[in-house]
Amino acid sequence: MITDHFINLRYAGAESPHHLALQCGELTQIAPWVAVPTATWRQWVRHKQQFAKVVAAGWSTHRAVLISKSAARLWGIWVISRKGEEVELAVPSGSVPPRRLTAKGYRYRRVKSLQESTVPIAGVRATNPARTCLEIARLHGFPDGLVATDSALRQHDVTTYDLRGELAKMRRTRGQAAMRKVIEHAYGGSESPYESYLRALIIERFPQVKIEPQKPLLGKYRADVCLDGWLVLEVDGDAKYDGTYGEAPAHVVKQQIKRQRALENRGYVVLRFGSSEVKAADEALRIISSHLGKRGRKVA
Repeated sequence: MITDHFINLRYAGAESPHHLALQCGELTQIAPWVAVPTATWRQWVRHKQQFAKVVAAGWSTHRAVLISKSAARLWGIWVISRKGEEVELAVPSGSVPPRRLTAKGYRYRRVKSLQESTVPIAGVRATNPARTCLEIARLHGFPDGLVATDSALRQHDVTTYDLRGELAKMRRTRGQAAMRKVIEHAYGGSESPYESYLRALIIERFPQVKIEPQKPLLGKYRADVCLDGWLVLEVDGDAKYDGTYGEAPAHVVKQQIKRQRALENRGYVVLRFGSSEVKAADEALRIISSHLGKRGRKVA
């Protein structure tokens, strides 16, 4: 377990060797009362570091509850990673401590009706998956909220009934429009966070367009997203081409070309975007907008 690497600093006295280890860089402090060996920390990939920070934050507080993207990290719910991501917490009383008393990299949020939506996980306290998704939507916006909600529906047995139940507890909470919107558009068949993120951006930018996620095509293919019945959008992660899934990259590319040719021969237009292009989406949306000008085109 990741916590096996945690070193509790809470009871480390002035003579503790941990203090010297921190000063000389042998330990890295990842929470007010938690450190890990620096060599171990550097071996962990970014998402594992973020998970460790979140768990360590939970270890370091007596009352606060992990919420929003931090709770999502604990549950394994999809999060679009961004530089400077803060650990997000809330106190059941609804109060927010002064920023000068808050550890660097931490953000306390003012949250109502928290107690009944709090559950234990990984030895800390966090909001349940449904509440977590709604908090992300109201605090970070509809696209990030839809990414989380798609994931929760797909992987965590969350239902729209659960989401509406949590929303009912949050009647006096700001961000109602974003929370209602993710419930309306959530889809449990999405296969990646960037697929969900692109769909959310299209919903916002092109509300008049018919959007079909995971649309079956030609009886043997599926489009990540299909717009107006003819514009096929595919989101490709780097892992697709590096052998992660057990297929040789050359074979993957060959099958992809075959698939794209079959679709184009039947009148579909196929646009492919990498995850980094979706994350910085202005150019991708411009390209999509340009092609949507051809919406009168018919598909056999």
